[in-house]
Amino acid sequence: MALLVVVWGVNFAVVKGAFAEIPPFVFNGARFAVAAVLLAAALRRIEGGWRVRRADLPGLLALGLLGHAGYQSLFMAGLSRTSAGHSSLILAMVPLFVGAIGAALGIERPPRRTWIGLAVALLGVFTLVRGQGGLSAAGGTIAGDLLMLGSAVCWASYTILSRPYLERYSPLCLTTVTLLLGLPVILASAVPGALGLDWPSVGQGAWAALAFSSIFAVAVSYIIWYTSVAAVGGARTAAMANLIPVVALLSARVLLDEPLGPLQVGGGAVILFGVWLARSGGPGRGG
Repeated sequence: MALLVVVWGVNFAVVKGAFAEIPPFVFNGARFAVAAVLLAAALRRIEGGWRVRRADLPGLLALGLLGHAGYQSLFMAGLSRTSAGHSSLILAMVPLFVGAIGAALGIERPPRRTWIGLAVALLGVFTLVRGQGGLSAAGGTIAGDLLMLGSAVCWASYTILSRPYLERYSPLCLTTVTLLLGLPVILASAVPGALGLDWPSVGQGAWAALAFSSIFAVAVSYIIWYTSVAAVGGARTAAMANLIPVVALLSARVLLDEPLGPLQVGGGAVILFGVWLARSGGPGRGG
């Protein structure tokens, strides 16, 4: 999960930087096409392929549309309309959505200390964007922020609803199957932009960003996320998402020259304490 935090934190700036040469939905379609091939090859080599119960197909399709097509489409559209720092702030709310959805559905009942830790970490997230020279509510467009909020809800739902399927399928199998089921929608959204793009003019930096995002931010990180959900539950896994804004704001400062104020550094320390508090609360009880 520490590796995932670094990869996803840096990914905000890497992806946003590539938008100057590759349109958001084209970038998304290309990286998911690459990730699908890598995951399918890995699944075949490690587990000999996949066997999915027919009764599980509707649920797996819903997960694919929600956690891949829905989440990624909203993420790309939102990131193209707001800052990398703003995007990481909004997605840091995922743990709260995961806990609320899990509790509402009776899938998880996180201990009180986990809820306190999540609240503390969220306070730190908001501290990150306060202060002179820091990001503010005016730093991104309302449309972009709302799109990112929608993507956070999709990812939280995807995280908590995947838990029952992890009792029957490995993290690699579930990741691959749901990605393949959501892939047609992602590819269809990329077609218009891909047809109008001057591919020979795309620079090496954009291609490197595509490779990084395809291999690490999608293929490797999705497996890590699912494995953690299976091991410690959705709420404690999502608690680690509060660390992503720290990495995202630092990388956005270096790569995109986005502002980083003094209070944002203090906010990072509060986030670290909140994540430690949430993760030390013990695993949530299954419903």
